[in-house]
Amino acid sequence: MPNRTPSRRLRRARVPMLIIGAVALTIGALHTTAQAVPNAASPLSDPVPRPEYVDDARSFVAEIDFQSAQAGTSAGVVVAHVATPGTAFLKPDLTVSSIADGAVLRSTTMPNPALAFAEGAGFVSQPGRGQVLVPYDSRVEQIRLAGPAGATVATVDTTRAVHDYCVANPNDPDCLESDLSVDAIAAPGPLFGVLGRPVTITVASTVANAGPDGPTEAKVERTVVAGPGITVTPDAAATTPATLAVGTPQRLEKTYTVTCVQPGPRTLDFTTAVTPRRASVVDARADNNQRTVRLTLDCAVPVTINIHPGSAQNPVNLHAANVPTAVLSTRAGEYGNPLAFDATTIVVGATRFGSPDILLRGLGVAEIHNKIHQEDSVERDERTRDGDLDAVLHFGPPQDALTPTDTTGCVFGKFTSGPSVQTSFYGCDTVDIVG
Repeated sequence: MPNRTPSRRLRRARVPMLIIGAVALTIGALHTTAQAVPNAASPLSDPVPRPEYVDDARSFVAEIDFQSAQAGTSAGVVVAHVATPGTAFLKPDLTVSSIADGAVLRSTTMPNPALAFAEGAGFVSQPGRGQVLVPYDSRVEQIRLAGPAGATVATVDTTRAVHDYCVANPNDPDCLESDLSVDAIAAPGPLFGVLGRPVTITVASTVANAGPDGPTEAKVERTVVAGPGITVTPDAAATTPATLAVGTPQRLEKTYTVTCVQPGPRTLDFTTAVTPRRASVVDARADNNQRTVRLTLDCAVPVTINIHPGSAQNPVNLHAANVPTAVLSTRAGEYGNPLAFDATTIVVGATRFGSPDILLRGLGVAEIHNKIHQEDSVERDERTRDGDLDAVLHFGPPQDALTPTDTTGCVFGKFTSGPSVQTSFYGCDTVDIVG
């Protein structure tokens, strides 16, 4: 007798392929193509099972590019008006889990579209594109497919599909509409900063929900971009959850530490953006979801001053006519100053004296003679003269610059640092208020 080699027929045990646009597709049509697991006692057949869940006949329809039965890549997902068939009667090759907020909402089993049954060989891997149907839930953010041993086969991000569905179906009870907005953002900073000395800036943002639906879970993201010559921490984007009721704005604050590393005006751009937390919430207006405010900080060069040159106590009578103060010319590194400073380049009309608080408020008193007196003033040790020209200034009246409780007097002003360029400087010394 001639040798007979039995033919092998491959039959896929899978969820059927769906034509998404064919909304007339019936539940029965889905079930009639699902394959039962054959056994030695019964031939291969096409049973029509009763669905385990039907809901309102909406499903996630995910396409997976299967490289094998144990590995695949999401090729997209839509929400379609088809019912998810029952799968308990089939070989549970895949565990399909619906995930929201990192937690599993539900899991079910289904046949693996990448497995086919070969007569005489059993189930074999057959790579290709297959569809997976999962019950729709507007909360679902991810679908995870796992093999029999629990290893992940593929993951599917469903947020875009949920959002698109709700945009197309605004009357669906699972879909909401909220007009979220950033109504204000403010970043009040000090009048100036000083190189190498951190300052604190608190940014306040107001976010709101104009409805019609609410309260709405939202994500508020705040970012900062520092221009050259200035650093900011934290510099990473930060997302804060917020629950926004209709007509009830919320104020959120975030604190940053800012440090000048180069002199001159330096910029920081602070941005606040608000978006719905759930993909099922549609915000039809995107033009009011973000605001940016720019803070320009005047970065001053640190300098060394000597109040009452020749006196270690620096006595100040608030009723005196003026406070003599020397602004010293220094080399880079002298007195710990990072940059060299030529005190003879001071712009006297743009220079003021006062306590730190007074100067940060833009106040202070001017030089009473409206000029600088160039001389080799004594240094901070009140004895040494280093041979360079310093600027001796007479600021008054002191009662407009200091209070009886002040212990520090400072000078803030401008100096010429190049043709048509003026740069700020700042320096302080101790004072002893004596009357």
